[in-house]
Amino acid sequence: MRKACTLVALTAVLCATPVAAQSFKQEIDLVGLGDPLNSAKPFGISYEPVSDRIYVAIAGDFAGANHAVAVIDPATDTILSSINVGLYPEDIAFHYDSNGALVYGAVTNSTSGSVTIWDANHTIVATIPLPDPFGFGTCYPFGILAHDGNFLISTADGSGDIHAIDIATLSYDPLAGFNTLFRSNGRMIAVGDEVWVPTSEYTPSFDGSMGGLFRHNRSSTNPDDSWYVESMDNYAGYPGGQDVVRLSNGRGYLSGLDFLGRIYRLDAQGNLDRGIDLMGIDGYGLALEPVHEELLAVCGFTTNELVLVDLLNDVLLTTTSLGGLGYTMPNDAVFAHDKLYVTMQGNEAVVVFDNLPGVSTNHTHESELVISDTTPNLGDSIHIDFVGYPGHRVAIFTGFEAVPSNYTGLDLEIGPTPVKHSNGLGSLSLDINIPTTASLANRHIFLQGYLTDGVNHFMTEPKVVVIQ
Repeated sequence: MRKACTLVALTAVLCATPVAAQSFKQEIDLVGLGDPLNSAKPFGISYEPVSDRIYVAIAGDFAGANHAVAVIDPATDTILSSINVGLYPEDIAFHYDSNGALVYGAVTNSTSGSVTIWDANHTIVATIPLPDPFGFGTCYPFGILAHDGNFLISTADGSGDIHAIDIATLSYDPLAGFNTLFRSNGRMIAVGDEVWVPTSEYTPSFDGSMGGLFRHNRSSTNPDDSWYVESMDNYAGYPGGQDVVRLSNGRGYLSGLDFLGRIYRLDAQGNLDRGIDLMGIDGYGLALEPVHEELLAVCGFTTNELVLVDLLNDVLLTTTSLGGLGYTMPNDAVFAHDKLYVTMQGNEAVVVFDNLPGVSTNHTHESELVISDTTPNLGDSIHIDFVGYPGHRVAIFTGFEAVPSNYTGLDLEIGPTPVKHSNGLGSLSLDINIPTTASLANRHIFLQGYLTDGVNHFMTEPKVVVIQ
């Protein structure tokens, strides 16, 4: 059965019941590291498994940039040493040889506009300056990624530049980088031949921005692609993609500021798939629990909260008020030794949590809504397919928020006032024609399917569409 409609009213949401939070174990004090005359406020954090060490960028603050990377033993949670690098270090990456041995570590130096590289013995082997196209004094290098023989470095100056350093020669390679079309860039990951870059694209008058994801194909077999999940102007906010992680099953998760308290799930190709409600908490740095891939830590930078997401069910699991513990501005996080480490940019400390919660294996969804395009433009049409039980009812509901709701006894994860947009028997195909009305840009449509076998009632996973 096929239905057709125009966009008049549609939406969705997601919810979870919080469980007992993880335990605060201790603080790792960073005071005195690097330049003793400046603060030791941290930025990025990375775990290096070969040496079993945690590395923390000691950035300082705007009153005075610091210039150190702390080396921490996660077995004892003690600081072993520090490495002197450039000013205001931010993010850290590692390069390995073909046998998996650690060769280099590297950090982006935001104020210095450079990258510092050290060897496995923590000896500095190179400090490489990066171009400064706008004459700011720095391109504000931020994220760093070892990929395909290069360190790739994202920039936050708005040039869109992703710079490249040839690892074999430890020199700047102007031909190996790429550009995200004058966006400000966040922390990146590599997915096969692609690089996924969280981005911010500012309005021409800089009174707002759009935050989303840019996908660059380094093999040049496919064109670059981008989409956004939130847009604001008139100084209402400045949405910006900040971090992205990917599971071994292909699913990814994107965080960003001014994302209206959500993170977004991506499918294996990097397409927008689902919105996950974090109860008003915007995500900054992300950390994936690497063994079971069942927990995602989200740093609530602007709200001073730490969120754990259950990745088996894609729901909020716990929230912890870091402000209540006396800490502010959680920037980045990493899992190691069954503990969670979080850098507190508003303090001079890394905080450590243990007794991490488990997650439920109670999956309640059946079937799937297959959507042709989850980031359509105005004037486009999207096609939705949905297969249920032969001869039994199926229906599609829509809403504008990722919040729980009820429709005549059916518990939905979208709302707050869901609309039964279409129904049929056995299967359903739905076409949504999006008008060219400018006010519909940035409209979020949350969708969820209903099916029954004649006795039991089921819901599909909720999905999201964001009109570009």
